[in-house]
Amino acid sequence: MKKLLAFCLALTMVIGLVTVAAQADEPIEILFWSTRKSGGNLKVVEHEVETFNETIGKELGIHVTHEPQGGYPEIWAALSTASGSVAPDVVALGNTYIPYALGEDMLADMAPLAAADNYDLAGNLMSWVLDIKGNTDGEIHSLPYIRSTPVLYYNKGLATELGITINEQITIEELENFGRAAMLKDEQGNVTRYGFELLKDFGYYNAAWIYQLGSQYIAPEGGSPSLEDGTMLKVLSDWRRWVDEGWCRPFDASSQADGALQEFKAGRLAAYVNSCSAMAGIIQNAKESGIELGVAMFPTYDKDNHVAEIGGGNIAIISEGKDDAKIKAAWEFIKFVMSDSEQYFNSINTGYCPCTLSVANDPEMAKFWEENPFYKVPFEQLKTAGRGQELPALNNAQDFIQLCEDTAGRLIQARETTPEEEVKRLIEGAANIVWDD
Repeated sequence: MKKLLAFCLALTMVIGLVTVAAQADEPIEILFWSTRKSGGNLKVVEHEVETFNETIGKELGIHVTHEPQGGYPEIWAALSTASGSVAPDVVALGNTYIPYALGEDMLADMAPLAAADNYDLAGNLMSWVLDIKGNTDGEIHSLPYIRSTPVLYYNKGLATELGITINEQITIEELENFGRAAMLKDEQGNVTRYGFELLKDFGYYNAAWIYQLGSQYIAPEGGSPSLEDGTMLKVLSDWRRWVDEGWCRPFDASSQADGALQEFKAGRLAAYVNSCSAMAGIIQNAKESGIELGVAMFPTYDKDNHVAEIGGGNIAIISEGKDDAKIKAAWEFIKFVMSDSEQYFNSINTGYCPCTLSVANDPEMAKFWEENPFYKVPFEQLKTAGRGQELPALNNAQDFIQLCEDTAGRLIQARETTPEEEVKRLIEGAANIVWDD
């Protein structure tokens, strides 16, 4: 009995010494890079880091430090040249830069980490997340962190005044009817109120219309079938026709989103398409301007084939040069920011979409959507029509997107060419692109 008591006392002392030693150890430091450096974005990331450090981090001996970088191109440039202790452990990368990081073998596969925790990671993700590069064949190399999809912001009070009802899903035909009805001209024939404006972001907006029409903006093997089957010509011709008819405002040469918002606030623009990530600010501006706001899904040519691109950034773990302890600690932070409570906090403070399936059952999220239904529109669009903008993952896809951006500038902003001339120019330009995966 005495021997057993002595053994228990000794064991207690050992456990105590181990506990003290663990408490005395420095926490594992996790460096987190993102583009979130101001406004609601900074508020969210500060909340994520501080809450994690005070709860899970304190319990597990992990401390996260956030270092905001520039935009998506800048954060990739910094990541591609960083090494050792300077390199982050967790990074929020622009969705189209994830394939580059995968090509450099920088990103950890989170599927084994989730399996070790009995954490149903893949089962809680929307289908489009599992279609993007790095997340097929049972692997998960990045998760949707600050993802957005375009929606239509419109003057609902004006629509009511015109006797027009805009449903949550609006067709291109319905958009045209509203745009024409909303346009106003003065006695000299000058437009004093435009019905609609489309900003210049071809791969985000126009590309979705090409997919809606049953074609491909960029094929998996490279090239653009839309140039040969007439869908590119239709999309360009429709946009130019809207502008020529007078009810569609050409986008500004610079600061186009700010320009559209100012026109909308002043009552000189009835509707425009922009990212859901701008929703919180647009709602506030409309309220301050006395405008009854409406929000609908991205306009579609075909209700049975509604497609909306999903832009924004993914969060990932940098495995290059990191030991297992660092990677596991980073995984704990990833799990936290992807939890329903943090998805909720991110969405209500910015307009970015929550991208897990379980968040729809979160009581706080459900209550918020009930009180603020505009915020649920992009979530439903992601579930039913979302398409990751990073598909297909071709290294030189951006070259074709830039050609289309140039086309929009000449055709819509400057109005110095025709749709037919621009399609011919795009065919010639696409032929010179080396489409590598």
